[in-house]
Amino acid sequence: MRYLCIGEPLVEFTARRDAPSTFDRRAGGDTLNSAIYLARLLPPGSVGYLSRLGDDAMSIWLRNVMTTEGISDLCSTEAGGRPGLSFISTDARGERSFLYWREQAPARRMFLNGGDARDAVANAGTVLLSGITLAILEPESREQLFWALEQRSGAGGRIVLDTNYRPALWPDVATAQAVIGRAASLASLILPSLDDLAGCFGATDPAAAMNALTSLGGAEIALTTGGGEVMYRPPGQDAIQTYPLPPMVAAVDTTGAGDSFNAGWLVARDAGLPPDRAVALAAQLASVVVTHPGAVIPCDAMPDLGLRISA
Repeated sequence: MRYLCIGEPLVEFTARRDAPSTFDRRAGGDTLNSAIYLARLLPPGSVGYLSRLGDDAMSIWLRNVMTTEGISDLCSTEAGGRPGLSFISTDARGERSFLYWREQAPARRMFLNGGDARDAVANAGTVLLSGITLAILEPESREQLFWALEQRSGAGGRIVLDTNYRPALWPDVATAQAVIGRAASLASLILPSLDDLAGCFGATDPAAAMNALTSLGGAEIALTTGGGEVMYRPPGQDAIQTYPLPPMVAAVDTTGAGDSFNAGWLVARDAGLPPDRAVALAAQLASVVVTHPGAVIPCDAMPDLGLRISA
């Protein structure tokens, strides 16, 4: 398996712009969004998803979505469990607001008594997780994940961290700094946004954000800055490179923009493209995603990025 994505699958209800009291049901959650785009861009069998779901109708529906998208379902089942729900509304500029019901979600316990979960991490080609993955886990489950990540890192495996900081999911900023910083120190590649680093680490500008991350280790870093230049640090180097993004498009819904950018970046780099081309292609995918409602666009709306990845 080329990619193992770890996180919390959500059932998302997105308000229609023409009928704000009517909501469309979609699968969501940051790492699941990335997993879907990775699966669409890579050969069959390349992507797996690790979490814990319940045995209710919504959990079954989420599993069916994964199967339809060609994602290997590695989620364990918790009897009586129910996945998290989110309700999303967007303003005239496509910026979204969320309401969540996720405290009951089994994903919080995905690594408890989970030898299978740890084995999945140990055997993955690349592990993709996020700040949200870390935030939702109960402390004991999080420690089990870190144990597995440390084993994977020690064996030379690739770990990708999307910082994705959501203050409401953390007890306080100091805990978030410690946990995200610990994950960053194990990561081979970090995919942060300036907003994440401003909120979690107090970075006031892109340079400060890069300094905060480079102090944590030698990972490759691709920092997005909210529509400005992408700042890039090659692994283990000090020099920072900058790459422009294409002009911004009018957004209908910005949900999933970063998740799809991450997938586009990863696949482009897997194809051997240099960072500037990877930025351009990742931005091309994200620019299509934001012109559709919801985080995951219809399959027939996927742009042809010209990437050809062998199995």
